[in-house]
Amino acid sequence: MNRILAFLRSSHPILAVAALALALLAAACADISPAIGKYYVGRTLHVSVAAMERADELLYSIPAAEGAAPQYYRLTPAEPEQEFLLLRIQVQNHRATSAIVSIDGKAAELRDFFQGKYFPVNVNDRAEQTAAPERVDQLRAARCPIQQPSDLCFLWNATFTDGSDQAFDLQKGFGIDGWLIFEAPKDTQIRELRWRAGDSLSIEF
Repeated sequence: MNRILAFLRSSHPILAVAALALALLAAACADISPAIGKYYVGRTLHVSVAAMERADELLYSIPAAEGAAPQYYRLTPAEPEQEFLLLRIQVQNHRATSAIVSIDGKAAELRDFFQGKYFPVNVNDRAEQTAAPERVDQLRAARCPIQQPSDLCFLWNATFTDGSDQAFDLQKGFGIDGWLIFEAPKDTQIRELRWRAGDSLSIEF
């Protein structure tokens, strides 16, 4: 994609428009990028986008204690023309003795190809309790650590019981693995993730 953008800056306007259209069409076919699954190294942390998904809504349960009824929650976009972008992010500390990592609305930033910027959704503020779903295949489990690929271990508000920002000391040799939820217009093509929690680095898609 970077080569295409460089071509756009040096090409005839008509050719540039055609090249951009082809690039966006290719990107729209799937959220598959060489960046997915690759670790990027900052001054302190190693950060990877392990997976990326799109969803019109999220329906999940919080595992209950034995004998207790599970609780179900629904998370929907603020506007009908928007959707969720889910990024499973893995952060590891291999360099520093410790790193203070704060997971909040400024922990990461997604950027599209048209200067749009998107920030993490506060799940605790947005999710609403709901009845048990009719279809089990629509349901995901909100639990940490992740046991199944479909599990939603929320990096922000992982326990759903505390709305405060999650700041913790990530010791050397340890890491975190979970999902950040972003909201953007449907079919938005993402160009870059900027990570700012405990370190500063960019991942280009």
